[in-house]
Amino acid sequence: MKLTKTAVALAVASLVAVPMSASATTTLSGLVQIKIQGNDAEDDTTTPEREGDLNFAAGDVLFGITSEHTMNNGLTGYGSLRADIDSLSNSGQADADSVYAGIKGGFGDLRFGEIPLAVEYGQLSNDIYDVGAEINGGVSYTGTFGPASIIANWSPSANNGVAGNNDDTVGVGAKFSIGGFSFGVGTENRLDLANTAFGASFGYAGATIGIHAATKENAGAGADDTEIFGIKVGYGIGNVSLGLTHMTQETGNAEEDTTRLDIVYDMGGDTELSARFNAYGDNDNDDAEAESDYRVQLTKFF
Repeated sequence: MKLTKTAVALAVASLVAVPMSASATTTLSGLVQIKIQGNDAEDDTTTPEREGDLNFAAGDVLFGITSEHTMNNGLTGYGSLRADIDSLSNSGQADADSVYAGIKGGFGDLRFGEIPLAVEYGQLSNDIYDVGAEINGGVSYTGTFGPASIIANWSPSANNGVAGNNDDTVGVGAKFSIGGFSFGVGTENRLDLANTAFGASFGYAGATIGIHAATKENAGAGADDTEIFGIKVGYGIGNVSLGLTHMTQETGNAEEDTTRLDIVYDMGGDTELSARFNAYGDNDNDDAEAESDYRVQLTKFF
């Protein structure tokens, strides 16, 4: 929801009495997700009262504000702050997220704070096994040059070498798109461990197909790397979109296979109804583990 200059100026003045620039654009946005979910676990020791029974739960519950200014030099300054309020049901407090500020223009985009991941430039078809973890304290540069875009990011070690989301990380990535074809590759070094991802996709007349492959180094002497491979196909017609993804994650002799079906219906009025079904392959499951789970979710954007 974009507010007019007058509305924004009045709202801000009533709180902090700070004048707004005539060239400022401020956007308030958010979403609420409510879902009903279940699984086929026979003995859920984590939440034994459920054991696969259907239950209602909150998905993402977010509220955020972004702002952009045209600066004196003609470049654009921008910032973002978001609150993840779904944690209220667990910890009794909201978590700040998507906190960043930056400058962008013809030279590209320079961002500080929570930054995009270079390794995700290679994740064109993966939405099950992520390769990288978010970075909340770093700097990134992204630039677009015709059909190609590049990224470089860096974050210092803020956790004394303990794994977290502000690790000592350096990453680079690139994407190339022409017609319906896209190709991406990204790599990062995080705490002296390398993560690399590659992806390619093609779309035509509402249909898409993509592949994804990645390698993650694991800590520890002689530790096996984690290998990820997947394929995703999708199709959209009118207000309905379908997606079918199969991903395999393998570390040494341990293998996880997941097949996911997504169905999304755009109901209009910034409201979306979706369904998801996950089926897990031969992952050494026993009766205590779910071999499938499912959810139906209603999302309202504002």
